[in-house]
Amino acid sequence: MNKMKCIIVDDEALAREGIEQYAREIEFLEIAGSYKNALLAQNALQNDTIDLMFLDINMPKLTGLSFLETLSKPPITIITTAYPDYALEGFRLHVLDYLLKPIPLERFIKSVNKAHDYYRLLQKTPVQDQQAPLDYIFLKHSNLYEKVMLADIVCVEAMQNYVLIHTVLKKIIVHLTFKSVEENLPPNDFFRVHKSFLISLAHIKAIEGNTVHIHNKQIPISRSQREELMQQVVNRALLTKEGKK
Repeated sequence: MNKMKCIIVDDEALAREGIEQYAREIEFLEIAGSYKNALLAQNALQNDTIDLMFLDINMPKLTGLSFLETLSKPPITIITTAYPDYALEGFRLHVLDYLLKPIPLERFIKSVNKAHDYYRLLQKTPVQDQQAPLDYIFLKHSNLYEKVMLADIVCVEAMQNYVLIHTVLKKIIVHLTFKSVEENLPPNDFFRVHKSFLISLAHIKAIEGNTVHIHNKQIPISRSQREELMQQVVNRALLTKEGKK
């Protein structure tokens, strides 16, 4: 049986010991480390392949949820805390489960079995069976779920608690965060030129100074993003006297 490597992150020694005792009783768990703060745990995650993390929320220096947000590829995470008020925020960060202290053994077993099922599902998914990336998204506005082809999206504009999706034919206002839209569009096809604008590379007509001409719009480019945009879009296809660069 392939065991799941797990770590425990909690500033309370008794809490760590309790979870360790429970984990030793579970055949498919292997304790790879136990840490009193998130910074120590981060070193472990960088140097080893960790499958499961038991994570406390209220810790000094860096809270568990803040730590989780810093991880680009977090392991399967089970929150362990004495505070139920953070459940919604935890699930926003895709934690698998939320255990309230003191943790009953039967509740712990149920949670790790859930983690094990999910782990095995990930292990069994063959590359050839994975679905090809979709070339469209659905946007909900009013009472309508509208299909929008990625190729038709010109740019995305941040508007406080909403985003404005500019397509070749119309504009669609949706109640989403700018960050969530950016994370769900293919990074090879879309580029954030400004804190408030995400553009489609395919629709760029010209770049002039700190402005990009795209479709029928002129969008500002932040100073920090201009060089990367030039490298990604212009320089690799720029014609010179010697030919294409």
